[in-house]
Amino acid sequence: MSTPSSSVLLRRFDHWAGPALAVLGLGLLLLETRRPLRRRTRPRPERWTRNVLLAAPSLPAMRLTLLPAMVNFAQALAPRRLPLSRLPEPLRTAAEVLVLDYLAYTWHRLLHAPLLWRLHRVHHNDLDMDLTTAWRFHFGEMLASIPYRAALPALLGVRPATVLSYEAVFEACTAFQHSNWRLPLAVEQPLARLLITPRAHGIHHSQVQRETDSNFGVVLSLWDYLHRTLRLNVPQAEVTIGVPAYPDPAAQSVPQLLALPLAPLLPWARPDGSVPTRPLPPTPLTTLAE
Repeated sequence: MSTPSSSVLLRRFDHWAGPALAVLGLGLLLLETRRPLRRRTRPRPERWTRNVLLAAPSLPAMRLTLLPAMVNFAQALAPRRLPLSRLPEPLRTAAEVLVLDYLAYTWHRLLHAPLLWRLHRVHHNDLDMDLTTAWRFHFGEMLASIPYRAALPALLGVRPATVLSYEAVFEACTAFQHSNWRLPLAVEQPLARLLITPRAHGIHHSQVQRETDSNFGVVLSLWDYLHRTLRLNVPQAEVTIGVPAYPDPAAQSVPQLLALPLAPLLPWARPDGSVPTRPLPPTPLTTLAE
């Protein structure tokens, strides 16, 4: 049976994933409004307007460059004998999904290295975190991800349909983990053993650097367990969202944020030179705190 063309696969993605992600986003928006996890520090209209305007170039950049690159690279290399293509089903599909998720984890860690942090800090210096933070990415970050998130899976033998199916899950989990939705702790604790949850990702957006350098997973928390980067034991009421060098909301206009990748890198410290810190909690790293 012939493989559908790239354009057909992308149209299917738009037809099914687009509406499903929109419904999910609306549901998360309602849930985080009714049951917020962290108290807001900035007015919603200020942040939502800014984040939506930043998404205006970044989301089209993803759809028009990254997604087609993912599919076209995979399509072009599909006839070749590549590592994953030698596996029998259903082992191949499972391996493809794990490879894609591990590449997402490692790409996220690379985004925190100095060169790519120039782009990724636009996402992290949001002063609150909610569903709209999931859209707050510099369009340059989308373009920079193409060699890693599109070419590498294709070289390993991930098929186009798997790439797009995983991308829909990737986007859904990105929305979920950025939402400010307070799930019952009894529900989120077991869930966090499998997935990156809102409490886990809230810790990743903390102004304490060792907490920011944790919970890099996008879908599965497996990779954080394996690389010892999982940290769940920080109470959400103690988490201050953002990057300490950028505390001034007046300095976060959309033009300033779009130009931020060209600005010098600043130390992980407040403008007065103080460094946010916190004593290590007594509970185990893998025990979720309220």
